[in-house]
Amino acid sequence: MKPRWNRTRIWELAIGVLAGVVVVLLILVGTGVLVRPGSTSPKVTVFEVRWVILQGTTRGGFGWFGPSYVNVTASDGLPVTVASGGTLTMSIILANIDSSNHTVTMVTAGAPFTVARTTPSLPSTVVSGEDDWDLAVTVTAPSISSATSYVLTLTIDANA
Repeated sequence: MKPRWNRTRIWELAIGVLAGVVVVLLILVGTGVLVRPGSTSPKVTVFEVRWVILQGTTRGGFGWFGPSYVNVTASDGLPVTVASGGTLTMSIILANIDSSNHTVTMVTAGAPFTVARTTPSLPSTVVSGEDDWDLAVTVTAPSISSATSYVLTLTIDANA
């Protein structure tokens, strides 16, 4: 006997197909295969980096590594943009102009950034007369809901 296609049977079939489509769409969205257009991560833009160097002074009254404040701006290659929660790396070259070795003990980032790692790892000693000690600091940008610009402050502590 052949099934009869009555109105109730057609509605049951339509609801079953619709439920199947909804389940497939939920699986595709949940696994990230199907995304809403324009749903990319908001961008964090750093338009200035302010290096603060906590240091002592030489007999001549100069900082061990030169100036205690160094600003990096557009003329130095900024701004840089990274996805919300992403990382970016900033570098500075220090010259130990003192007659003694000095140790960089840590680097901190101003909120809302955090330091992820440094190269070289710290603590690290800068020997007397070293004129091209390169410190690379990788920071994690804040997780934000809309594009935002920041001034990033990085503090180098060598005051030990």
